[in-house]
Amino acid sequence: MTVFVVLLVITMLGAVGVFAARSAQLSVSNAGRYREMMQTHYIAEGGMQGAISEFSRDPNGYLVRLRNTPALAVAAGGEFPCQDIPFPSPTVVGFTPCSTVCLKLGYEAVQAAAVRRKGAAFTLYNQKSTAAYGSVPGSFGMGDVRGNFSVEFTDERPVEPPPAGMALAGGTGVSLKFKSVTARAVGQVLPTNADGSGAALGTSAAEIDSAKHTISVETIRAEIIVGPVP
Repeated sequence: MTVFVVLLVITMLGAVGVFAARSAQLSVSNAGRYREMMQTHYIAEGGMQGAISEFSRDPNGYLVRLRNTPALAVAAGGEFPCQDIPFPSPTVVGFTPCSTVCLKLGYEAVQAAAVRRKGAAFTLYNQKSTAAYGSVPGSFGMGDVRGNFSVEFTDERPVEPPPAGMALAGGTGVSLKFKSVTARAVGQVLPTNADGSGAALGTSAAEIDSAKHTISVETIRAEIIVGPVP
C-alpha cells in the first residue's frame, strides 16, 4: 500500500508539472500571437493614415487619377484586382460592379512620397540589423518579420449636403464640392531572412513555402471625405 501511495503521489505531481509546463508554453505562444496581431493592426492602421495623408495633399489630383485608373478583372503584370470590386465569371449575366475604377497606394508609394518631402533616405519600417557589437532591433523587434500594406480607393461619390460648417459652394463663379471615397487598407506581416533583409527565400521546401504566405493579415475599411474640389 505504501508503494502504491508513493507511486500515485509521484504520478499526480508529474501530471501537475506537465500541466504547468504546457500552460507556460501556451502563455508564451499566446503572447507571441497577440504581439503579431497588434503589429498587423498598427501596420494596417498606419498604412491607412499614411495613404489618406498623401491623398489629402492633392485631393483633386488623386481623384482625377482614381477616375482614370480602371480596375483589373484578373491579376496581370504583378498587379492584383481590388478586393472591393468583385468581377465574377462571364456566366453571371447583367452583373455590373458599383465601381469600375480603383486607385492603389501602397508601402512603396507612401515611402516615396515621404522621401520626396524629406529630401533624404527614409524608411517607414526599419529592419533589424547585425552589427559588430550585436544585433540591433528594428521596428518589429528582433523577430524575422517585416511589414507591408496596400490601400485601395474606390467608390467616388458626392457628399450632399457638405460637412457641417462648410459652405455649399465657394468662390465667385467657382463651384466647389466635397467627395467621399471608400478606403480599404490591408496590413501584412511577412517573414524575412535571419538578418532582417528581404523575404525568407531559400532552397528548401519549407523556406519556399513560408515565403509564399504572410504570417498575419488585417483589413480595415473607412469612408473618407475629401475636398473641397472643383
